[in-house]
Parts: sequence; C-alpha cells; structure tokens
Amino acid sequence: MFKASLVAAVILLGATYFSPSIGLTIALSLTAATLLGLQIWRTRRIWLLHLAILAAVPIMPLLHWASDLLIENSRNDQQQKVLADLNDLANRLEQQLAANESHLNAMVLLVSQVGQFDQVQYQQWLAQLVTDQPFSFLNVAITDDFVLTHAYPETEANLGVIGVDLRTVSDQWRDVERVMTERRAVVTGPVTSLQGDTALILRLPVPNQPLLTVTGVLSLDKILATASLAGTEPWLLSLTLLFNGERTELVPAGFGDFADPVHLGFSYRGYVWQMRAIPEQGWTTPNDSLWLLRLAASMGWLFIFMILGWQYRVMRQRDTERLQLRVQGQELLEAQRLGKMGSWTSEDTRHFELSTPLAEMMGTPQQTLTLKEIQNHIYEPDREYFISHAEQVIKHQQAFTRFEHRLVTPDAVLWVEHSIALDATGNLTGILRDITELKSTEAELQKLAYYDSLTGASNRNFFGKQVQQGIALAKRNNHHLALILFDLNNFKTINAQYGHSLGDEILKRVTERIKSCIRRSDTIARLSGDTFAVCLQNLQDPSHCIFVADNILNMIAEIIEIDDMRISLTGTIGIATCPEDDSRYEGLVKKAEMALQKAKEVDRGYYRFYSEQLNRENDRRQDILQLLPIAISNAEFYLVLQPRISSNEHRWSSLEVLLRWNNSVLGPVSPAEFIPIAEGNHLIVDIGYWVIREALSAFAKNLEHLPDDLVLSINLSSRQLEHRDLCRFVASELKISGIPAHRLEFEITEHSVTEESDETLNALAELSAMGIRFAMDDFGTGYSNLGMLQSLPLQVLKIDKRFVQDMHQGGKHLALIQAIINLGHTLGLLVVAEGVETQEQVSTLTELGCDELQGFYFYHPERFETLLEKATQTPRV
Repeated sequence: MFKASLVAAVILLGATYFSPSIGLTIALSLTAATLLGLQIWRTRRIWLLHLAILAAVPIMPLLHWASDLLIENSRNDQQQKVLADLNDLANRLEQQLAANESHLNAMVLLVSQVGQFDQVQYQQWLAQLVTDQPFSFLNVAITDDFVLTHAYPETEANLGVIGVDLRTVSDQWRDVERVMTERRAVVTGPVTSLQGDTALILRLPVPNQPLLTVTGVLSLDKILATASLAGTEPWLLSLTLLFNGERTELVPAGFGDFADPVHLGFSYRGYVWQMRAIPEQGWTTPNDSLWLLRLAASMGWLFIFMILGWQYRVMRQRDTERLQLRVQGQELLEAQRLGKMGSWTSEDTRHFELSTPLAEMMGTPQQTLTLKEIQNHIYEPDREYFISHAEQVIKHQQAFTRFEHRLVTPDAVLWVEHSIALDATGNLTGILRDITELKSTEAELQKLAYYDSLTGASNRNFFGKQVQQGIALAKRNNHHLALILFDLNNFKTINAQYGHSLGDEILKRVTERIKSCIRRSDTIARLSGDTFAVCLQNLQDPSHCIFVADNILNMIAEIIEIDDMRISLTGTIGIATCPEDDSRYEGLVKKAEMALQKAKEVDRGYYRFYSEQLNRENDRRQDILQLLPIAISNAEFYLVLQPRISSNEHRWSSLEVLLRWNNSVLGPVSPAEFIPIAEGNHLIVDIGYWVIREALSAFAKNLEHLPDDLVLSINLSSRQLEHRDLCRFVASELKISGIPAHRLEFEITEHSVTEESDETLNALAELSAMGIRFAMDDFGTGYSNLGMLQSLPLQVLKIDKRFVQDMHQGGKHLALIQAIINLGHTLGLLVVAEGVETQEQVSTLTELGCDELQGFYFYHPERFETLLEKATQTPRV
C-alpha cells in the first residue's frame, strides 16, 4: 500500500507535464498530494521522497501556467506582426480597387462631356488612362440603349461584339437595365473572363445620357498581382471573396485547418474580402525562454523542498520537545499531587483552565471554570480579599502577589497559599498550595500561645494585645471601650469541697455562659484561677456595658448541674471604661481591679464602676430595679391617654393608653427610663398585664359616654408577646370588662416582631382571631420588610414622629412620608401620623391622604376623666 500510493503520486505528477490544460494539471497535482497526505496520515511517518513530491505539487501547475503564458505571449507577438502585414496588404488592395474605379469614373465623365466620338478617339482616351496609372481592367465597353458601341482594347474578340444588343444576352441585360433605370453603379461577379482571369464587372451610368452605360471587366488577378508588388510576404495567405452568401477562393489556403491563422477582412462595393495568414515557417515556440522557465521552476522546487525539509526538521524537534514537555507535565502533575499543589491559567480573566491536581483538590470534574464558579469555591468571607489581590496583578499594580485564603470543596474547607502573576505572554497564572495541615498546626500552636488550655478563653498576654487594638480602634472611630473584670465568689471553697476536677468543669461552664452574653467582636479571657476579664469594643455609650454586666451576673447565678450535683455560684464585677477612665491597657486593668475590690468590700454579687458618674447612673438604675417590683402593689402606676383624630371627620378615632410612674422616693420616673429596665428583668409582663386590666376597666366604666366606634389602643412589648398566658389573660379581661374585641387595639413595634418567633406569631394569630386589631407603631425606625408587613394581621400603620418633624424640610423627607402613606394604603391599612404639633403639618398630612393624626397639636396625654370633659369639644384641625 505504501509503494502503490507513492508510485501513483509520481505517475500523476509526471502526467502533468503532458497535460493539455492548467485545470487538469491542478487536478492531477492535488490528487497526488491527497494520496501522499492519506499515506502520511496512516503511517504517521514522513520521508524525504514525500517532501520532494509535495514540493513539486505547487510547482507543476505554476510551470504549466507560466509556459502557457510564455507561449501565448510569443504567439501574440507573431500574430501582431502578421496582422500588421495583412493590414498593409488590405490597404494596397483597397487602393488598387479605388484607383481602377476612378479610371472608369474618368471615362464616364469624358463620355458625358464629349457627346459624339468614334472608336479611334475612344481607344486614344483609354490608352492615355492606361499609361497614367496601374490599369487592371480586361476590357472597357460603352453601351447605348443596350447596344455595344465601343470596346477597349481593340482585340478581335472585343471588336466582334460591337453592335451586339445585350437584351439578347440573358445574364447581362438585367444589370444594364438596373443601371439605366436606377442611375447608380452596379457590380456583378466574380466571373471567369475569356482571358481566364477572375473578374468583377462594374457598370456605371453616364450623367445626362440616360441610354449610355460604361462597363468595365476588372481582373482580380491583376489587382492581387499589382498589390503584392509593394513587398514580399514571408507568410502563407488565403484570400476569399464573399458576396450574397457565395464564396470565391481568390487565393487558396496553403495551410491546414489547425494552423490557427490570423484573420482580417474589409468591404468594398458590398463585397467582403477575407484574408487569413500564417508565417511561412508556421508559428514558432520560444524554446530558450521555456528552458529558462524550467530551470527557474527547478530552483523553486529545490527551494520549497528545502523549506519543507527545514519545517519537517522543526516539526520533529517540536514533537520531541512536546513529548518531553508531556513527560515533564506528567512529572509536574505528580509533583503537584505529592506537594498538594495545583495551578491555573486565564487568558481573559473570565475563564480559568485548571490543572488536573487543582481540579482534584477543588473536587470539580470540570477543568475550565468561569470567574463566578471560581469565586463560588472561595470561602465567602475571603472573596473580597481574593479579588483585591487578583486585581492588583490584573491592573499591573504589582507583578506578583502571594496570599492565603480558604477554599471550599465538597468535603472540607481548605487553607491554601495562593500565588498570582502575569506570565511572559500576558496571561494570568496562579499556583495554589494546600496548607491546611500547616494552618492546623499553627492554630494549635497559637491556641497554646494565646488561649487558656482549660477554658479556651484568651490568656493574659493575648487579651492584652486585643485590648490594646480595641483602644486604638476606639480612638480612631471616637467610640468607647469597657473592660469588665470579675471573679467567682467563694470558688476556693468549691474546689476544697468538690475537688479540682469538678472546679475545672465549672470554669468551663462559666466560660461558655459568659461567651453567650457577649458579641463575637468582644473578647473573654481567663487571667488566673477564677478571675476572668471581658473587653467590650465599639460602644456608642459607656453605659451600654451595664446590660452585659447584668447578664453575666445572672448567667453565673444560674444553677450548674454536674453529676447530679447542683452548684450555685455568684460573681462580682469591676468595670473601667476608655477613654473616660484611662486610655492604656495597664491603666484600665488597674482601675478595673480597684472597682472589683471596691465591689467586694461594699457588696459582693454586684458590679461597680471606676467612674463616679457611671456609678451614680448605676446607683439610680439599681434604685429603679429595687423599687419597680413594688410599684404595682404600692399603686404608684397610673394611666394617661392620648386620642387619635380622624383627618377627614375631625373626631376621636382611638385612645392610646400610656403608662406613668410616680415614686415616693424617686419622684416621677420617665417611661424611657423604667420601661427598658422592666423589659430587661421580665417585670414588663406583670406591668403589662396591670395596664391591660386597668385600661379595659376604665374604658368599660365610660363606654356609654364614648362614640360606638372608638378604639382603645394599648402597647405590647416583645416580652409580653412571647408570654404563654397572654392570649388567655386578654380573653379573660375582655369577658370581665364586657368590651367587644374589635374595640381593642394592640400596638406593636418592628423590633418586637423582627425575630418572628413561633410564640410571637402564634400569639398574634390567636389574638387576631378574637377580633382584636393590631397597629404597627414607630414604623420606619426598624428593619422590617414588606413580606413581614404583609404576613402580620395588621390594620393600622403608625408613622414615627421623627419623620413628621422633618417633613417641613420638603424634598425627600416629604417624599418618604408620601411613600409610607401609599404603602399603607396599598396593603389596605389605616395610616396614622404621630407627633403632629403644627397646623402646617396637619394640612400637609391631610393633603397627602393620611387617615388619622396624633400629637400635641390636638391633645397632650391626660387622665381619662380629664379627657372625658373634652370629649364634647371639637379638636383643632
């Protein structure tokens, strides 16, 4: 098969040398190249003979084309020369024909002017004409009314026809008649004359002599002989005369039908003279030029052969290098697998080609991932960090970057060291190394270096660094920091009674409880034994740490159950704040220790501030905490109400119940001060129940004096909503008071339903099923979403007073009010504006479509009996 294809290709290329057309040459060359290509593809090998044949494939068609072009140009040059000679011959023929016709015209003019003349005069005239110019007429005769009267030359034959009436000659009288009647020249022939020449007969009318005609027999043989005297023609000629579809060979062809002669023709008196000619020796071929062309083709073939050989050598070398690269690539892949490494490349930063080890590391079957797919494998908190480093290289801010981040795989989250750079071609490249084990080791070492081995809390050294960082951050952001120092009371006694193993378990439990009381950004540390410290960072106000201190003390005080033993603990806390007390870590620790020592001296189980101002605030809070639980039994609470006004009908639509506290020791205490404390200590549930009972009782006593559609509106806290007895208590109080459920409305805030706990949602659903209305209070101050508004059983939406107070600024403030009103109406809710204090606000809110208004412009919160006195008065609108 190998030899057959090779031999066939050689035969096909050899056949191109004898090919009659360039198309066939190209077809043969392409067929030969195809045979060689198939053979190379099958054997996967290339020989020098293959390259030699392939080099000849483009040369043979080019040689054929160039040879044809060279021969054609040579032929064109020869044909142009022959054509020029034919033009000269044609011009001489036309001149001879015109000259002889002019002789005959001169004779006509002479006859027309003389009138009567005899044969002698006629002979003399013509003799003079013959001597002046070449004369090719065999004879010239005059006819008078069809009868021959004169003839030239005076030969026996010509003299014998004088007196003949041409009407008796059938082949001539009609031509004479046409000349006489039409008065124009008539040419007939060609004919064979008595002298044996091929001739044309010209008959001309004589002006002013209608019966006279002049006839001349023009010898074409003489015309040709005379025309050829101008030069010798080195070519073979064929001359044909065409007239009325008949052909007359004046000069027969001296060459064959395939001689490819040059053609030329001209017309005279309706006769077409066709000439064909070839060189006497035939068309010659430029052999010298062809040999030079073949030599150039051979040089071209040799050049192509050398190029193909060089390319073949380069290809073989590249194959060798490619094989080496493949081997090295496999070795690199194995090295990457052993080293837990992988690599990627990207040409457009949108698609990433992964190496096999990297794809295996990431747990993906695809080796081409998009940028989004790559980012999905980056641990979400590390994505911005990854993007920022990659962009530094992409934007040429730096040529190379190395950083660490986490990588998400189907089985685990890995730590990787990532190096990114631009290669020599400008493509983005990256190398990843799995450093998870290294990170785990570092984490263990860090844990030993920075964390307490027993509890997992920070140790003293690490805690000091974290507090110092927190102090720097607080200074930068103009925030506050609190350092809480506490220890467990009588912990040594527990160790002595139960043993150190149980004591260690108690320390672990306490640590976990403290962690639940603080934020993730805060830090807990075990400084020594049973002494702990907490750093609270990023505080807007230093008093915020009070709630954390309360929670810590409460959590420590909860019973700890270990191995069927119930252990009760208490703790004491000392607090120092930055920058109020100190701006150094050592100073804060020292002052927190002083506060802790003072707390132990005064009253163990509580906390104490180093700052006197905060101590005073804390003392008041402690007083409120002590006096608030007995406020109900001492009848220190009382209710006030503030009506809501219908914007259209200018009448009461609802009475909002508000709680007030007047203590004999503290005096009047603001709800903004005691309500948060009550909510933080679960006292709000008992206080809330008292408010519901007292409000319903007072409303029932005065029901007959109030409008039938007036609603009583009571505020509910999140603690109340979560209390399991709320629905039962409300149902019982409604039944006792006799107030219809639809005339009771509970106001809730966004904050109370943000979590959407099961207890809260169930309570809302059960109360709504009774027929009780719900209003969303202080709308716009929280982070509620439209889905929550839609899912809750709301009937009223109350706009927070801060929006109303900013409304006079117009612009976006007014647009926000309008948007809230439109939102409420879209959800089918009544919209109430709180904090209305001016006539301008009343007018604007009414124009915007607000349903109800509430504020000091109409009423201040007052006791029930005071409001009833004003019930008959018309409010200002």
